[in-house]
Amino acid sequence: MSALDPYLEKFNGLENREKNALLALTMFFVALILYFAIWSPIYAYYQDSLQKRDTQFSLIQYMRASEKQARSSSSNPKAKPQGQSLITEISNSAGQIGIKPSRMQPEGDSNVSVWFNDVVFNDLIKLLERLNERDGVGIQQISIDRQDDPGTVNARLVLSG
Repeated sequence: MSALDPYLEKFNGLENREKNALLALTMFFVALILYFAIWSPIYAYYQDSLQKRDTQFSLIQYMRASEKQARSSSSNPKAKPQGQSLITEISNSAGQIGIKPSRMQPEGDSNVSVWFNDVVFNDLIKLLERLNERDGVGIQQISIDRQDDPGTVNARLVLSG
C-alpha cells in the first residue's frame, strides 16, 4: 500500500466534473510554481545581466574615448615653479584656501607628510584638488578621521611632487 492510495481512492470517488476541475486547478498551480520558481528568477537575472552589460559597454566606450587624453596627461607632468619646494607649494596653496597645516615633515626627496587638525573637509578636498591640478602634487597616502563638529576632520597626508 502506497502513501498516495487514500488520495487516489478519494480522487476516483469524485464525479467527472469534479475530477476535471481538480485536474485544471492542479495544472494551474503547477504552472504558477514553474513561473514563479523557475522562469521569473531566470528572466530577472537575464534582464539584470543585460543592464550590467550595457553599463560596462558605455564605460568602456568612455574609457576608449578618453584614452588619448589620459595618456597625454600622464606623460606630461605639470611643471613645478622654479625654486619652490613641495613644502612651500603646500603652504601657499593651503593659505590661499584659508586652512593651515598643523605639522609638515619632509619624507625623502620628493614626499612630504602633512597633518591637519580640525579642518573643514570641503576645504581639505579643495586643497588636494588645487595641488593636483595646478602643481602636479599627488597623494601617496591619506588618513581622514571625522570629528564631533559636522564637516570637520583631522587628516594625515603623504604628498609627492
